[in-house]
Amino acid sequence: MWRDDEVVGLLDFGHARPDEPLFDVAYALEYAAPFRDDEECLRSLRYPEPPDRVRRIELFWDAYGISAPHDIVARVADQQQRVLETCEALARLGIEPQATWAWEGYIEIVRARIDWTKSVEL
Repeated sequence: MWRDDEVVGLLDFGHARPDEPLFDVAYALEYAAPFRDDEECLRSLRYPEPPDRVRRIELFWDAYGISAPHDIVARVADQQQRVLETCEALARLGIEPQATWAWEGYIEIVRARIDWTKSVEL
């Protein structure tokens, strides 16, 4: 959701589930930082240069009005893993769009993202 030139809300129901609030925060932060390698940020996300993830994370937490947990990278990797496991389970059941995502290689992409996230040092 946008108000003039600032983001005032973020909605994504693709992986909605009951969970602790920090799961949702880690999910949003995955995209806000973003937790993607520089090449993907430049190519797919159209960043003009690699993002300053530390600064973006600081701004994100400031906007939430809370302090970032010391293990934020691990929390992002954990939510990525849990989303991957859900996607794999739904794909095995033939549920869409996850079945198509799996067939198209999305699961391997997410595994690579998890590995990249785990390697991040902020």
